[in-house]
Amino acid sequence: APPLPVGGDMKRDFGGPVLLAEGVIRDTDGNPIAGAEIDIWQTAPNGLYASQDEEQDTYSFHGLMTVGDDGRYAFTTVKPVEYTVPSDGPVGEILRACGRHPWRPSHLHYIVKAPGYRTLVTEVFPDDDQYLDQDTVFGVRDDLVMTYYEKPASDFPDGMALSGKVDAPFLAVNFDVVLAKG
Repeated sequence: APPLPVGGDMKRDFGGPVLLAEGVIRDTDGNPIAGAEIDIWQTAPNGLYASQDEEQDTYSFHGLMTVGDDGRYAFTTVKPVEYTVPSDGPVGEILRACGRHPWRPSHLHYIVKAPGYRTLVTEVFPDDDQYLDQDTVFGVRDDLVMTYYEKPASDFPDGMALSGKVDAPFLAVNFDVVLAKG
């Protein structure tokens, strides 16, 4: 994944409302983990990952961020959308045999790691998604469901790639990550 600085933008010119995602990476005692690395990715507004869509750059909606001493991460993107898992092969046969649909709720993917800690692979889901209770891959957990708050453009923070460029209401989600020693 390409480097994404704290405060960086993955939205680029894809349109849609801005989503500000931020949080702090901490240890189990609540201390920030300096230098933790967070690999972030999601689908584009058309519901496809870059690897599935020739119209996207190889790393569209994907970034690798290293946090500072305060453990804080922040980036902008667009609100993720629901999408279907490929259902034209064996997976589709299994889903049909089980009477299940192929839909996943919208989400952001995170892989978070730091030396001396266990790597965490997780997802963050908005609480207003229609597929939360019926994720085809059973990936939703209550503690991964977050409220995406709508805020006025005047509340957009300084120090971000899009600071001074957001002129409409935006969405914001805060998701702190805790890593266990390992």
